[in-house]
Amino acid sequence: MYKIGILQLTQNLDTAVHGFKQALAQEEVEYLYFNVDGTVEKLPAFAQKLVDENVDLIFACTTPAAKAAIAASDHIPVVYTPVFDPVSVGLAQSMECPGNHATGVSGMVSATDKVAFIEELLPEAKTLGMPFDPNDENAKIEVANFKKAAEGHFTLIELPIASETDISELSELLTDEMDAIFMPIGKLLEDNFASIVYYTDDLDLPIIASHAPNIVGGAIGGLAANHEALGYECGLKAIEILSGKDAGTIPVGSVKTPDVLLNQYTADNLDIELPSSLVERAKEIYN
Repeated sequence: MYKIGILQLTQNLDTAVHGFKQALAQEEVEYLYFNVDGTVEKLPAFAQKLVDENVDLIFACTTPAAKAAIAASDHIPVVYTPVFDPVSVGLAQSMECPGNHATGVSGMVSATDKVAFIEELLPEAKTLGMPFDPNDENAKIEVANFKKAAEGHFTLIELPIASETDISELSELLTDEMDAIFMPIGKLLEDNFASIVYYTDDLDLPIIASHAPNIVGGAIGGLAANHEALGYECGLKAIEILSGKDAGTIPVGSVKTPDVLLNQYTADNLDIELPSSLVERAKEIYN
């Protein structure tokens, strides 16, 4: 029987854990599960507990959990998700050969896919406002990727927002020339999404979000990684590792087919007809 530790930052990733266990359903596994309820500072201690229990592998959910698990041991393999960019945060030497006795599946949805999604959803849109937190490393990565992918497709107006005070001044940054808002990932904006909707509603600006709960909360749509699918792919990598393969030699996976999420209620309020091509592919349509 294998002993696998699960190190989880928040319950928001329960679906990833479920997918991971599904992939390992045919294996005999004892799970040791630790969830720190968002308290990042507790992760190293719980990672050490898993090392002390001599687990065969650690499944780490989120970047901080993965960092803690890798640092706790130089030999226990780690599989992680939904780390946005494992290379930029030092978890992997490269996507092809990650090293660090660890591998996993990135949660990053391709910027090229997001550009194509926006063009399909809002074919008349030419100019996008792009609010983002310049102090958020993941946000900066996505902004850089999106700017490159959007060349020749959209004119982008960058709207740096570094604090809640900046959000309160958003109405002064929004202009009539913007056809829509693209919101990259970033905790500051995601946590204050209701305020952003308040200001964009005045200009009837549709928001394309990167964080799935924000689509429920008023964005017209977005592409999002399916955490259960990411967890399942991590489980398959875990089987390879438990069968003797070196984790550091297994390429880091990526989001292959992101979920299409749409908000019909928002579309109706903005008098926008959701394209049938997207409706047919939608994982969820919120009313």
